[in-house]
Amino acid sequence: MLIKSYLLKMVRLSDILLSYEVGINLFVEILLLLLLSIAFINTLYILKRYKRDSATELQYSLEKKSYLILSIIQISLIIKIILLPFFTYTLDKLSNIIPGAMCGAGVVSANTYGEPLIVLKIFLIITTMLWLTLNREDLHTKESRYFKHKMWFFIIIYIFILLEMLLELLFYTNLSTVNPVSCCSTLYTSTQDSNPLPFNISMIQLISSFYLIYLALVLSAYYKKRFLFLSLCILFTYISYLSLVYFFSTYIYQLPTHKCPYCLLQSDYYYIGYFIYSSYILALFTSMSAVIYTFTPKSFNISILFYSLFLFFVSINYILYLIINRTLL
Repeated sequence: MLIKSYLLKMVRLSDILLSYEVGINLFVEILLLLLLSIAFINTLYILKRYKRDSATELQYSLEKKSYLILSIIQISLIIKIILLPFFTYTLDKLSNIIPGAMCGAGVVSANTYGEPLIVLKIFLIITTMLWLTLNREDLHTKESRYFKHKMWFFIIIYIFILLEMLLELLFYTNLSTVNPVSCCSTLYTSTQDSNPLPFNISMIQLISSFYLIYLALVLSAYYKKRFLFLSLCILFTYISYLSLVYFFSTYIYQLPTHKCPYCLLQSDYYYIGYFIYSSYILALFTSMSAVIYTFTPKSFNISILFYSLFLFFVSINYILYLIINRTLL
């Protein structure tokens, strides 16, 4: 009986792991992890012996090795950034073989590893772009003043990449093609008597907060209020997620009961989700880069540009609906 149960589980698991998209995703992730593991071991070796002011043969050898290692890290991290859209595409494809799932929302909620994995991937994308920025700045300095900083930064990123790989394996191996999961209409739609928003705020208060915080972001950038700007970015992330799921998405779907952050990525809605999420991730990255690295008016302007693009992508369907129909959903 135990053997039969085990074999049945393996057959069900093979449906997931032998999926074309999952196979490509895991193969590339494992290959990148192997390359980054080699880079990690060599980074520890270099950091232990590296002395910038030394003119020895060992120092010369370490500098040549570090150039190769940094190239491996840079290429691997760029590929990991490209993999995020493919991962979301994989989730959408898996919804075709997981009962009950209509989009990536059902797949992500199928086990306890999905949501932490998504959050970790987004976190890694932003930290990866910050590392690439630091590496570029370091390469532009004659004395490589940020060399040790970026090597230690990579070590931290590598630890999170290991955690990501573990979560990804647990996520895929705990998906079932037999047990039904909840679809997005169940996950994000509340009953008529309950308010899904935190602190029992109304929808008008939520959307007012959304636009007001955006204006506050613009003003804090204009007056160069560094830490206020960063605080508003964090708050805007939370408010934006709630606004997108519970308000703006309904105008994209043109259905008041359809509230989902994953269906936005489907072809039925012209893949607008990729534009929305890309613009916001870039807005977050440029905001953090402006605060941490380059505290200049130009860097803040670039950040506000991406926030404005995000605002445009989430608002355009709402505005068009009001113009055409002259009523709210």
